[in-house]
Amino acid sequence: MQNSKAKMDEFKTRFMDLLHKQTNRQMKIPAMGFSDYFIQTVTTDALSTTTKTTGAAATENSEEEVTDGVQKSDQEILESIEECYYSADSNPELYELKKVLAAGIDNQLIESTIAQLRTQQKVLTKQVLQNILEQRNACSSEFQAINETQKKLEESLWTCQKARSYLNYARTNLTTTSLEILASYRKREVLKEVLDTLMAIKKLRTTDEELQKLLADHNYSAAIELLLQCQSSAAGFMQYNCVQSLHKKLQETMLLMEYQLDTVLNEMVLNFDIRKYAKLQEAYKLANKSLIAMDQLHINYISAVHSTVNAVVRGYSEPNAEEQPKLLYEQLCEQLSADKLIPCLISLCKTFWTILASYYQVVMWHNNYKLYTQQEESDGESPDLYIQQKLKKGQSRIWNDILNKVCLFLQSAKLTTLKYDQFIQVLSIVQRLKKVGVEFCSEQSEKLITTMQQQSEEFFRRYHICCVEEICLFLDNESWTPLDSFSHILQLPEFRSVRHALRRHKSPTTALLASSNNSPISNNNCDELVSVHSQDGGGSSIYGSYGYFLRFSEKSSPFDGGLDAAMLEEDILSGIVDEASCYFSEESDDEQKSLQSKEFAEDANNQLLVNNTALNVLRCIGRYLQMCKLLHCISPKIVASMLELLDFYAYAVHEIFGKDALVATDNLYTPRLEQRLRAVESNVLTQIKVWPLNFSSLINNELANPDTLYGLPQRIVAIEAGRSMFQQFHVLQHYLNHLLPAGDRPALINYLEYSEFIADLAKPVYTCVASRVIDLSAILAQMAKVKWDVNHVTHQHSSYSDVLNRNIQSFAMCLEEISKEVSIPSKHVWNAMAHVATHLLVEGFSNVKKCSAGGRALMQLDFANFMSFLELISNQKYPEHRAYVDVFIKSYYFSPEQFEQWIEQQRLGDEYSAKQLTNLIQCVCVSDKRTRQRLLQLLEGVATSVTPTTTPHKNNYNAGSNLSNVI
Repeated sequence: MQNSKAKMDEFKTRFMDLLHKQTNRQMKIPAMGFSDYFIQTVTTDALSTTTKTTGAAATENSEEEVTDGVQKSDQEILESIEECYYSADSNPELYELKKVLAAGIDNQLIESTIAQLRTQQKVLTKQVLQNILEQRNACSSEFQAINETQKKLEESLWTCQKARSYLNYARTNLTTTSLEILASYRKREVLKEVLDTLMAIKKLRTTDEELQKLLADHNYSAAIELLLQCQSSAAGFMQYNCVQSLHKKLQETMLLMEYQLDTVLNEMVLNFDIRKYAKLQEAYKLANKSLIAMDQLHINYISAVHSTVNAVVRGYSEPNAEEQPKLLYEQLCEQLSADKLIPCLISLCKTFWTILASYYQVVMWHNNYKLYTQQEESDGESPDLYIQQKLKKGQSRIWNDILNKVCLFLQSAKLTTLKYDQFIQVLSIVQRLKKVGVEFCSEQSEKLITTMQQQSEEFFRRYHICCVEEICLFLDNESWTPLDSFSHILQLPEFRSVRHALRRHKSPTTALLASSNNSPISNNNCDELVSVHSQDGGGSSIYGSYGYFLRFSEKSSPFDGGLDAAMLEEDILSGIVDEASCYFSEESDDEQKSLQSKEFAEDANNQLLVNNTALNVLRCIGRYLQMCKLLHCISPKIVASMLELLDFYAYAVHEIFGKDALVATDNLYTPRLEQRLRAVESNVLTQIKVWPLNFSSLINNELANPDTLYGLPQRIVAIEAGRSMFQQFHVLQHYLNHLLPAGDRPALINYLEYSEFIADLAKPVYTCVASRVIDLSAILAQMAKVKWDVNHVTHQHSSYSDVLNRNIQSFAMCLEEISKEVSIPSKHVWNAMAHVATHLLVEGFSNVKKCSAGGRALMQLDFANFMSFLELISNQKYPEHRAYVDVFIKSYYFSPEQFEQWIEQQRLGDEYSAKQLTNLIQCVCVSDKRTRQRLLQLLEGVATSVTPTTTPHKNNYNAGSNLSNVI
């Protein structure tokens, strides 16, 4: 009994130890206060106690809990506490601060929030205290229940001991049954594994449908991610044949997907979509092929450039071009007709713009988005950096490919067959394409400029000849009558594109400012004026300061609309443009009228005399000026051609109106005038086929009619139109200096410094009229009859002086009649008359064989009578012509030494002819044979030395009669 009792005690001890261990391992806190007993009994006692304890606190805070006159209960205050206060990881302080300061600092809101929080804190504290008091009784009851449980455990100990004995019996009798149960369980687990495998295989088989759906939605990244997941899942079931075949199919699907990605990537070249492109890049990133995709993208762009040009040019080729074997790009360009050159060039530029705009958006996308994070980039070289470098190099390569295609087009196409307006349009398109290249990759497109320079030089050479021949046509049909309502070149449409530029460069200050640039512009760069001459544009659009790539997309281009007539108004060098109408325009019609009325008001008040030919020359100059703006590289040649047109007009006027003089006009030609006329003969006349023109009708009719003073109105119109033309050309001086390189400006300045060009040309023209008005032979005959060797001084002038005065008076009356038709340039016309009359007198005086002092006095009397009458009737003074005759008459009074010295001076000049000096020597030295012989030998020596060097050029300007050798 003692042993059994000891064993029971030992068993009891071990059982208690086991219970303690289990309690420590799985300690659980009992649910205090939530039993039915607590709800029914304990809660009532606790509430009564709590009510007494917290009554004072409730009374104290009753005023704070009243909101809008209504007292809230504790439960409502507790429910008003927000959820963030019950979260362990929340920050209630920051939350309340953000909520209070969200709308700014509001003191009233802050005070109300603080009051609310204090109320909530007090109610919560009261509730916690109440819960603690309520759970105290429950805790006591729980401890009592634990004691009861301990007693029950002791009873359970005995039950366990009894159960062990039964289990020992079951272990020996139920083994077979247990193994069968375990086998069934294992079988169930195997079946579950097989079922999972079958479900995974089924999911793999349905992947293809999901992939096609994702691809249809352009969700390439999700498709690749799903495909990679399927491949990873299939790798765990490779022992099955069906999974192996499925894995191969997934690989094929991956290849097909990559092909489809490449296809969509190729579509980005001509139709860029930022959403599709973003999905493409994400998909390539998942496939780890971003760099390969970038290389493929560049290949697509380059192939697009080469493939589209042939399609575009072939579309404009002849209808039978499709039937012919495939031609090269150059051959296709050569087959283009002239009327299809510009539309084809515009289509090419639009196609190139689509490619460039798409590439530009690709560059912008990669500049704004990073494919790889810094952690991914830190593992090696940055893929984004490689992509940036690849894109930067690709810009230059793509642009160079486009330049090669455009240059081949310009070289192969027959641009020289185009009309002026068409060629200007080509220049405008090329210049706009040049600006696109500058914005795209900062390339100056030297090859394009060189190509256009070559084409432009050839076109301008041919066009200049056509303009000269056109002027010849105008000259041949010219009526030499003035045109009305012309006051300034800005009235001509050819100068409309430079109105603002002329306004800015009207003053010399602006020109000096432009020419003070120390960096001369190279002749090899036709478009450096894009920056230098950006002020030439006068557009008012606010979009002008932005580039093409910001104003246009790949679906709209700078070459859309307004490319037929509008681009002729374009100022290519403008930096401020009006793209609302898709082309550049310097000014509207209202601005043109305003400019013409304000900036050039003074010029507009003066009516200019011009004829059809002079007006056509100005229009040609206006067209040349447009080309000079667009082709700065050949601007020196263009400006030189402008000067040739002016000189050619002057040469033609001289050929028509300046070769029918009855007197010698050699001394009327200044060296610079001769140089100009000689230059026209050598440089212009050799290039045209229509010279000399047929002016016989004009010469036989108007120029031979004494009633019109031998065509004086026509001569005045010709000369004054040339004067007006040169005056208007001076308006362009500062702007031309602005366009010309610094090294070519002195030539223009030197040309314009000869301001007396037309005045010098007017001398032989008006001399032709004056020599016909005066009866030269009759007056010379009367002078020869006068006795000049009288011994006494007479007070009566000679009769020939009256005849000469009557001729002058008749000439003045005719001028009054002509002045009703055309304004008379009195100074030049009367100067010509004074020149002919004074040279006639000197010629008559030089023919005198014997002359006394009285004869010299008679000469002075006759000359004074004539000059007083001439100055009176013309209302002008002629000091040079007066001195010319006075010196010749007074030479008789010189002492022998003074006379010899005077002859020495005159033999070196061309004021008096050798014949006149010879006759004078013979008359003065009639009694001194030795002196006469010495002076004649001196004069003959000079004449001999001068005669071989005399050019026959002057004789070409002297159409004369026998009197041309007399005077």
